[in-house]
Amino acid sequence: MKKLFLVIAAVAFFAPASVFAQSTTVNREEDDDKIVIEEKTLTENGYVLTTTTIDKRSVFTNGFWNNWELDLGLGTELYYGENDWKVRNKFNMFTFPAIDAYLTKWASPSFGVGLGVTGGSFKGLYQRHTASGKNSFARFQTNEAFTDIDPKLGDRAYEQLALQKGGFLNVYALAHADLMNIFGGFKADRFFRIDAYAGGGVIMGFSKDGLLPSATFNAGLINKFRLNDQLSLMLNLRGALVGDDFDGESSAVEPDKKHWLANSKMDGIFGGTLGLAWNIGKESSRWRNAERVSVYHYDKETIIDHRVDTVYRDVPAPKPIVPEVWFHINFVIDRWDISKKELVNINAVADLIKSTPGVRYLVCGYADKQTATPPHNMMLSENRANAVYNALVNEFGVDPNQLVKDYKGGVDYMFYNMKELSRCVMITSIKE
Repeated sequence: MKKLFLVIAAVAFFAPASVFAQSTTVNREEDDDKIVIEEKTLTENGYVLTTTTIDKRSVFTNGFWNNWELDLGLGTELYYGENDWKVRNKFNMFTFPAIDAYLTKWASPSFGVGLGVTGGSFKGLYQRHTASGKNSFARFQTNEAFTDIDPKLGDRAYEQLALQKGGFLNVYALAHADLMNIFGGFKADRFFRIDAYAGGGVIMGFSKDGLLPSATFNAGLINKFRLNDQLSLMLNLRGALVGDDFDGESSAVEPDKKHWLANSKMDGIFGGTLGLAWNIGKESSRWRNAERVSVYHYDKETIIDHRVDTVYRDVPAPKPIVPEVWFHINFVIDRWDISKKELVNINAVADLIKSTPGVRYLVCGYADKQTATPPHNMMLSENRANAVYNALVNEFGVDPNQLVKDYKGGVDYMFYNMKELSRCVMITSIKE
């Protein structure tokens, strides 16, 4: 019985200490641009407030050899040349297999450059011009007749058309744009991405006459479905404009512009492939959202368990530690609009202010005494203070109760004997 009493007493004695040492509460807020995570850890000496701000539209940069992606796909394609529109059933003109390969260096999560390679075979029609039934210009011609012709062209149209067959390799340079990251901000674990790309290159046709080159313009969409950190399922839908003379059937060699098989000015290749996209490299080498972490320690005058809103120890409310900080926001002469560069600094100030909810800050405007009249400088300093105050409250979500606004008009040189640096707003912590 005595031993049981000692055990109960020990538990009762040490339990509060363990609660203070281990109790942690986490608060997460998210909007279109940022994720703010506040973590409060209770200790015997007070509590530690850790604020992590994750910017969805900014990432940590890394080296040239990081963030490479290799895409491989297999599928089918359709060559659309001068006479192929006359085929009644277009599915007869699809060929298999078609192979895609793309190597991309992503300079940012939204934009990249790379090299694309497409290969396969194609089928097309050519017009017979000579008495022998052949066309001396068609590069990939065969002796196979093709009878699946649109009946509106006439009963004997098939006698004037024959089949072309060939292989090709298309190599091209590309610019890539990740549409989801552009419009939705970077998110490392996003399930679905759309990679839009476009670029130019050279296509090589393989025939009995050797290699037949032609210029191409390529564009397409790669739909990517995330499987894990390194692999995504890839569905590529692409198209390429090919020079009119690639297959030998071009408007330049038509005998008569009024001929019923008159040519178009460009040929095209359209295809779709299914495969995998591989994010090359270790996880540490990939994009990560930019984040800022602030850690503040509060003294032991009180301990609050925020999970149950219970205050331990009958003492006054906590007195936060006031950080010794000041910030300088600069302005152009005779202006009070805030530049984008200074908005970045104000954003960082806002994160600090929100991470110290028990601290108030002075927002005070100034102008340089040497440039204008005292009334004009007073107006400038007031408008500058209002501009920074409004940016903190309306744009970055600072509690107005944490801010005190003031303005001083024109002042002498504040920093480095330069009047330009007196055109500013100073944000400083207030010790109360």
